[in-house]
Amino acid sequence: MVDIYVYGDIGESLWGGDASVSAADFAKQLRDANGDDVTIHVNSVGGNVFDANTMSELVRSYKGRTTTSIEGIAASAASFFALTADSVVMNPSALLMVHNPYTSCYGDADEMRRTAGMLDKVRSTITGQYVRKTGMDESEVEGMMDAETWMDASEALGLGFVDSISDAAPIAARLTRSALDRFKAAPDSLMEQLDCAGDTGGSIDPSEPKAEAQGTEAGAEAAPRVVCIDGTFLRL
Repeated sequence: MVDIYVYGDIGESLWGGDASVSAADFAKQLRDANGDDVTIHVNSVGGNVFDANTMSELVRSYKGRTTTSIEGIAASAASFFALTADSVVMNPSALLMVHNPYTSCYGDADEMRRTAGMLDKVRSTITGQYVRKTGMDESEVEGMMDAETWMDASEALGLGFVDSISDAAPIAARLTRSALDRFKAAPDSLMEQLDCAGDTGGSIDPSEPKAEAQGTEAGAEAAPRVVCIDGTFLRL
């Protein structure tokens, strides 16, 4: 079994964080896995939709068995990417968010219309990925995207976005304040995580086995003491 970590922005960082995973990075890691079974650990607020689409297709075409483990958060582009594995498992404390794609545009009215048309096409491809996974009606998925819908593990399981809920200890969402400010309906718990955190402990690299061991040994009730601020995991 090979572990691959998508912890941070997908594609070039959009929100000032120093951690990101591009489609090229991801392709190399899958190639190095050489057909072995792969677990893809996801803790990301999203990023570049085209990188995420490319990564999704890489997962679908991979010859080994793939499992996605949603840990902390899978929002925006990270959410539909996370659903493309053979099996999707969600941490009981994690959040999944779906919304409409957005971008910036500078130019005249024709340029604005072209950009709007591009966003409509991108939205259609994203909607199709959610429908493919959940079996929901397209109109229902579009309504969830319009509303910027946040789901906990139980809700995501009930709607068919994930296949099961893990029994792992809670893992802090990897996010930055600038990223959170761009969302219109983010749960208060995420803002509280940022407001209440402070650098009072040692940094934890979540890709290292010791990080998981520390959370497990402390017990589930102690795990929320691990927080992530601007891409750095801190043990309080």
